[in-house]
Amino acid sequence: MHKKSNKQLNSRAAAAKVCWQIIDQGRSLDSALNDYIANQQPSVKDKGFVQEVVYGVCRWYGELDQVSKKYLRSPIRKKDRVVHFILLVGFYQLRHLQTADHAAVAETVQACKQLNKVWAKKLVNGCLRNHQRSPAEVSNPINLSHGEWLQGQIIEAWPNHSLAIMHANNQRPPMCLRVNTTHQSRDDYLEKLEKAKIAATIDQSSPDGIILGQPVSVNKLPEFNVGACSVQDTAAQLAAHILEAKPGDTILDACAAPGGKTAHMLERMENKGLMHALDISEKRCEQLHETLARLSFDASVFCADATLPPTWSPPEHGYDKILIDAPCSGLGVIRRHPDIKHHRRADDIQKLNAIQQKLIENLWQLLKPGGTMLYMTCSILPSENDHQIKRFLSSNKEAHAVAVAHPSALSLEHGVQTLQGVHAMDGFYYALLQKAS
Repeated sequence: MHKKSNKQLNSRAAAAKVCWQIIDQGRSLDSALNDYIANQQPSVKDKGFVQEVVYGVCRWYGELDQVSKKYLRSPIRKKDRVVHFILLVGFYQLRHLQTADHAAVAETVQACKQLNKVWAKKLVNGCLRNHQRSPAEVSNPINLSHGEWLQGQIIEAWPNHSLAIMHANNQRPPMCLRVNTTHQSRDDYLEKLEKAKIAATIDQSSPDGIILGQPVSVNKLPEFNVGACSVQDTAAQLAAHILEAKPGDTILDACAAPGGKTAHMLERMENKGLMHALDISEKRCEQLHETLARLSFDASVFCADATLPPTWSPPEHGYDKILIDAPCSGLGVIRRHPDIKHHRRADDIQKLNAIQQKLIENLWQLLKPGGTMLYMTCSILPSENDHQIKRFLSSNKEAHAVAVAHPSALSLEHGVQTLQGVHAMDGFYYALLQKAS
């Protein structure tokens, strides 16, 4: 547990502390940021600034770390590592933001005192001033900001697209909305956004999608609290269309939380049919309930492990459709979750592969003859994607892959793949399987 802190930190000190927790201590970005917000209750301006800097340092850590080495005579001791992150927060402002130089330096130096490292003020001030006078050149900042293992995986999987993928991983992603078309048409909602002075355009790849010109707080989105729209990347929005959810279907959403795809399928079903939504985590099941409540949809939510025999009651003759949004490395959504760069390890992939295999094999038993299953991940690694489907099809003669109707993906042997930086969406894999009648 992390102790609650009542000491009010300036935004640079807060950003440095949060980055230190994420990168050195292995906390998730969401959890560390949410704790900061709960403990410090920052102003809207400070919250936005800290968020920008934390995401930025996580994205550009490799480059910023390299820069720090050009100005430090020796590495900062482990017990003082938070000072390293104070420095990186300063370098990020000077290299990637439009912050006035004097503010970037003075406020960042002040963070040393706030984090009980007064001795470091002179060091931080000297490094940042030296950078102002003579900015460090860094070769290949994009590649640098991907660890060796991660860079190797991307190049091996997608040699012709690796630079585009790594470049995209370091960009701020767009905020995408999915309009709840049981409330109103997409065009009607676009008009409401225009009246609210929120710049937006139609998402060319998703029939329900809208892309905002700038991210905004969900509280500013018209009728968000009564379910008019949801925040969801284009790639995730396509799942309900590929599975062709329709009124009267019986559907199992096997790894459902936080519920975006569950809700989208219910929108397509016009809330008519049977929806079973599972998640292994009780806490995440609470998120599922919240999503469904906001959208006024009905689904039976079960906290269950989908790799094991069912502890709930599936339909007697099986489900018409099953969606498996499988746990994966998340290497297709790094631009939204840059902490993945710091937390993902090689041995994670083997563990995830074993879970993915169990999910497909176990849930296939619950699909009725003639039914369809959509296996998807937000990964770009073949071992989590086409290789899984190939293995399953080779040992299961009553299964065959069906062509996936997708607006812009790369076609693979059995499924299709989008890549961040290549397609206008996150990196996702989809394979549609049908059971013999």
